[in-house]
Amino acid sequence: MKYSVVIGLGANLGNRKNSIDSAIRAIRKHGELVSRSSIYETSAWGYDSQNNYYNVCVELKTALEPVPLLDELLKIENELGRTRSHSGYEDRLIDIDILLFGNRIESLSSLKIPHPHFHNRKFVLVPMNEIMQNRVHPIFNKTINELLNLCLDSTQIRKIG
Repeated sequence: MKYSVVIGLGANLGNRKNSIDSAIRAIRKHGELVSRSSIYETSAWGYDSQNNYYNVCVELKTALEPVPLLDELLKIENELGRTRSHSGYEDRLIDIDILLFGNRIESLSSLKIPHPHFHNRKFVLVPMNEIMQNRVHPIFNKTINELLNLCLDSTQIRKIG
C-alpha cells in the first residue's frame, strides 16, 4: 500500500537551497515525489537568529510505514551534516519533518502525526497550501487553506524565485 505523506524541509545555515535540493533527492529514493512547493524564506521561528530559513513542503507517495520513514529521514539529515543538541530551537543545515501521513493520527514517543505544531506556523502552511490547499487536517477537520487563514503567526514569509 502507498501512503500520501507531507514532508516539511527547512534550512538556515550553509547553502540553504542546496541542502533542501539534496534532501529532496534523497527522499525520492523512498517513494514517488508527487508535488513540491516553491521555496519560501522566513525569519527563525521560536528563537532569535540572524539566519533566515528556506522552507519547502513536498508530497511523497511511499510504501514505508511512519517509523521506518522517520528513520530514513533522520539518516538523510545526518548525511547532510545535521547535528542535534537538546537545547530547543537552533540554527540547522537541514530539518526534515513528517507533517501528515495520510489521514493517520499517531502519538508515539518518537513521532507525532500530524505534526503537533504545523497549524500554527506560516512557514509550513504557506508552502503546504501551495501544493494542497484542500487537504484536510485529520484532527481539526479543516483544510490547509482554512488553517492558513486562521493562523495567528505574524512571521513575514517571502516566496523565492
